[in-house]
Amino acid sequence: MRDRNWGILIVYGVLMSTAMSLPIFGGSVVNTAMAKGLHWSSADLGMLIVVNMVVTAVLMPVAAKMTESIGIKKTMIFGFAVMIAASLGLLNLVATPTGGLIAFGMMMGVTTAFSGVIPCQTSVAAWFPNRRTLALSLLYAVVGLLAFALIALISRGIEQTGDWHFGWWVFLAAGALDIILTAVFVRDPPRRHEVDKPMFPGELELDDGSSVVYPGKTFKQALSMPLFWIITLVMVATTAGSIFLAAHAQVHLQSKGFSPFQSASSMSVMQIGLVGGNLGFGFLAPRISLRRAVALGLCIFALSFVILANASSQESLFAFAIAAGIGFGAGQVGAMAVISHYWDHDIFPMLTAIALLIQTAGSAVIPIAAGVYYDTHGSYLLPIYVMGLLNLVVAFSFYFAGYERRQSTASQGVGAR
Repeated sequence: MRDRNWGILIVYGVLMSTAMSLPIFGGSVVNTAMAKGLHWSSADLGMLIVVNMVVTAVLMPVAAKMTESIGIKKTMIFGFAVMIAASLGLLNLVATPTGGLIAFGMMMGVTTAFSGVIPCQTSVAAWFPNRRTLALSLLYAVVGLLAFALIALISRGIEQTGDWHFGWWVFLAAGALDIILTAVFVRDPPRRHEVDKPMFPGELELDDGSSVVYPGKTFKQALSMPLFWIITLVMVATTAGSIFLAAHAQVHLQSKGFSPFQSASSMSVMQIGLVGGNLGFGFLAPRISLRRAVALGLCIFALSFVILANASSQESLFAFAIAAGIGFGAGQVGAMAVISHYWDHDIFPMLTAIALLIQTAGSAVIPIAAGVYYDTHGSYLLPIYVMGLLNLVVAFSFYFAGYERRQSTASQGVGAR
């Protein structure tokens, strides 16, 4: 089975960025302006994000099941249709926090679950069997770049028009465009039994003789493997770290004498590093093995926390931001690449959904605990070192978890029955 044309990654990048990044980051900009214009409280504003995240996480297994039953294309069209309905409601009907919770919190959560990570990554993993890791890294890089453009468009538009409705018009146009792109370009990948020579995960990836692939394994069999849960722990560690940095890094840096502008600029530099981590992982993994590349990314992410704890100059601030971006970008792509590498794309959607559900719940705990610790002790040093140590421990756990004896062809056939 040959890879699809690489240009299709741009299409999937547009779809994934508008279904996932636009509600998260663009929605934050629009909701802030809307809440101010409608005189909502900060608590109301926070609830919009919380409900959106919860709905997305809870519905991901449902979305994964739906992709299996009716196909990826129909699932994505359903999600984007809900986005259009939500945008129309936010433009014309919503005036109270309750309306916002329904239209943005719930309905946009449906869009992210049914049209975002699950179907887009499943398609890319299935249609690029020969260069799967590189394809996923390019997908995330495109998503990151488009997210910047969408946020800038919404921010500038609201600033120039003075009207928060502009943001929901962008959402409405994006939903309509996405339905057209999905209808024209998205194709449901063939099932394993529908191809002459099924490509099991990792068949054409670099193999150093120590990694394992599991063709023919069922969803329940995959859940019984320790490797899957260690991969999930990778996702929790990296996401918890990124949320911690988004929530607390600027406060810590300002407490060390950096100006608000310098602290904020570190977040922008980190985003540049993130795209570099996405791309770098895709080119590095086939050369040093997927397992080593993931472990290396986690180590770089752990190092960024050490630098953050001791930052005292502009150079160290820059080093922290670049290392954090590269480490998180590599871990972000690496976790998804590993799941698609080790197990068939038929069970990839549900495995991803379960991992993302646990990631959402697990990664939210640490930043909250860090905030409580800061309120009590007036310092972030201990939480920062804990985050660094967590990523380092997970890196070594995953590295050694990859050392399993490759199954023989005969035993793979037995396991598939």
